[in-house]
Amino acid sequence: MMRIRPLCRHGVKVMALARADALLRFRQPRVGAALRKFASKAEDKEPEYHTGGNLEGYHLFHRPEPFKMRQGGELPELNIAYETWGHLNAKKDNVILLQCGMSAPAHACSHERNPKPGWWEEYIGPGRPLDTNLFFVICSNNLGGCYGSSGPSTIDRRSGTAFGSSFPRFEVHDQVAAQFLLLDHLGIDKVHACVGASLGGMQSVCAAAMYPDRVGKFVSISACAKSFPGSMAFRHAQRQAVMSDPNWNNGDYYDGPLPADGLRLARQIGTITYRSGKEWQQRFGQSLAKGVEGKAGLLNEFMIESYLSHQGEKWVNNYDPNSMLWISKAMDGFSLEKPNKDGKMSLEEGLKDVMMPALIIGVQHDVLFPVWQQKQIADTLRTVGNPGVVYYELDCVYGHDSFLLDAVSIGPAVKGHLEQEPSGARHIWEDLASSAVGFLQASAGRGNTADNMRDMFRALAQGAEEVERERLKSVVKLVWADRCNLVALDQAFVGQQSLMGLNEFMAMRQALEACSTETYLP
Repeated sequence: MMRIRPLCRHGVKVMALARADALLRFRQPRVGAALRKFASKAEDKEPEYHTGGNLEGYHLFHRPEPFKMRQGGELPELNIAYETWGHLNAKKDNVILLQCGMSAPAHACSHERNPKPGWWEEYIGPGRPLDTNLFFVICSNNLGGCYGSSGPSTIDRRSGTAFGSSFPRFEVHDQVAAQFLLLDHLGIDKVHACVGASLGGMQSVCAAAMYPDRVGKFVSISACAKSFPGSMAFRHAQRQAVMSDPNWNNGDYYDGPLPADGLRLARQIGTITYRSGKEWQQRFGQSLAKGVEGKAGLLNEFMIESYLSHQGEKWVNNYDPNSMLWISKAMDGFSLEKPNKDGKMSLEEGLKDVMMPALIIGVQHDVLFPVWQQKQIADTLRTVGNPGVVYYELDCVYGHDSFLLDAVSIGPAVKGHLEQEPSGARHIWEDLASSAVGFLQASAGRGNTADNMRDMFRALAQGAEEVERERLKSVVKLVWADRCNLVALDQAFVGQQSLMGLNEFMAMRQALEACSTETYLP
C-alpha cells in the first residue's frame, strides 16, 4: 500500500483518497520472475521465543465438550490459546491461520496485550509478508503444548492433577482439527490461507488435505507430507534423553523435580538438527570458548560446545518435557497417505483434493527436513493436477531455522503468494477502496468544492508539484460519480500535457461544477 502523509486539514479524507487511488493503480505481482540471490553467509542470529517471559495477553478458546483423537483417546474438554493481529473484515474472508512449530507459543508477534517480540516478529504487521493492513492473522499454541493449550501439563478436571502420562496420544491431524474448531468458534468458514513452517508446515499441508473447501491457499516451509526415518531418529534420541532422566518418572513429575538434565540434552540434540554445519563452520570453527585459554580435562572448551550447552539451558523451566515427547511422537507418525484403488498407501491419493494455490519452500542445508521432502510435496501436487504449485529451494546457511532467521529471503515469497491472484488479495483491496469511496462521496457532499479538489490533488501528489492528469480524472469520477455527467467530465480534463499542477487543476473548478447533474454544486 502506498505511503500516506496525512495533511493537517481533512487528514482522514486524504488518507481515504490515497487508499482509493491505490486500488486504481493495483497491479498483480509478476509470476515466474527470476529467483533472487538468497542469504549464504552466517550471522550470529538466534530465534526469539521469549517463552520464559510474559506469556499473558492471549485469548483462550474453551470447548467444554469432549475432544476425540483419531487414535481413540479423548480429552474431557479442550483449551486452545491463541493470539490475533489485524482486523477481521465483515465477510470474514481475510483470515490467515498461522501454524507454529513444536515448541512455539501463540505469541508470534508483539501487540498491545504483550509487547515482547514474537517468534515471527519480522513477518507480521503493516506492509509485512502477513500484512495486517489486509489480513486478520490467527496463531494458536498447538494441542499438546504448554503455553495455554491443552497438554500433558494441563490440569485434568476429573482428577484435579496434571494429565502427565495419562494425556491421550494424538496426531498432527488432531492438532489441525483443534485449530479448525477454533475457527468455528470465531465464525470463520474459510481462511484466505494457512501458513506454517516445520511442524506448522506439516499442519498447513494437512489442513489443505483435510479441509480443501475451507483453505484458499497455503504456504508450507521446511516440512513434509510424510515423516521419514532420518528425522524420526533424531526425535527418538531426544525422547530417550528425557526418558532416561531419573526425574522423568514416566511422565508424572509435576509434583517433583523436573527432568532437567534430560531436557537439556534433548534440546542440544534438537539444536544440531535445526542449524547447519556450514553455518557453524563460519561462526565457530574450532575456536575456543570465551575465557578458555588451553585444553585440559573434559569440560566445554570449544565455542560450539558452549553454544550447545547454552541452548540446552534455555529450555529448562521454559518448555515442558512431556510436550516435547507427545508432540514429537505425533510428528513421527505423520503421513498424508491414503489407500488407493489397489489398496496401497499413496501420497497422491491423500493429496488428490488439494487444488488450491500452494507455495512450498525448502532449504538446502536443512538436516531435519531435507529438501527432497518439500520437493516431494510439490511434485505430488503437480502429479494430481494442482495448477498453482510454486516450489522454492533456498541456499541458506541457517538450515531448518531459516524460516525464523532469514525473513529477507523467505518473506517476499510468502507475501507474493498470499497477495497475488488467483485467490489473492485484490478483493480485499476492492472492499477497502469501496469503503473509502463511500466515505469520500458522503464527505464531498457536505464539503466545499475547492477544499475537496485540494484534498484530492495533495493526496495523489504526496509532496510532488504535479500529478498525472488521468489519475486526477479517475479520482474525481470516484468522488463525484453520482453528481456529474461523466462525458462532460472527460471533456473537462482534455489537455495537451500528461501532468498538471495544483493551480491548473483549481482553474478547472468552474468547468467541473458545470458537469454537475444537480441544480447546485457548492
